[in-house]
Amino acid sequence: MTTTAVKSDKAAREEAVAQLGAAFKGAMAAIRRLRGRETHRHGELSFAQYQLLFGLGGDCELSTSQLATAADLAPATVTQMLDGLVGMGLVERTRSERDRRVVTCALTERGRELIAERRAHWERRWRKMLADFSTDEIATAAAVIGRMRTMYDELDDESRR
Repeated sequence: MTTTAVKSDKAAREEAVAQLGAAFKGAMAAIRRLRGRETHRHGELSFAQYQLLFGLGGDCELSTSQLATAADLAPATVTQMLDGLVGMGLVERTRSERDRRVVTCALTERGRELIAERRAHWERRWRKMLADFSTDEIATAAAVIGRMRTMYDELDDESRR
């Protein structure tokens, strides 16, 4: 390989790395916008509320703090959101028989139906968005995103020391 070809390969790699970084930052910004507390359409649940409901998923019961962790939200935010979701009949709270200080949350039947509908909607969008990529490309993207997650988890661990 010539020196010019090596420089060209290096420049192409640097450009690809820059494009990946820009795409990742753009995706994170889009997620932050979706996670805003306000709903985008009157009468609809916000992305953050859906995340909270997805955190409850299936038939599990979680405490507020467990739910906050699962949904990647602050406990105070979860408590406020749960008040509204309970009022809408999507979530029910139950006081623990073993420890009266603990309150668990679970989806109601209506909440499970809503999440099933929403999951089907997102699944269709997800599959459509990925349709033009090969299996190898998707596997590579998963590996890259997995490494990014590991890097950010390591940074988080370092900041806690």
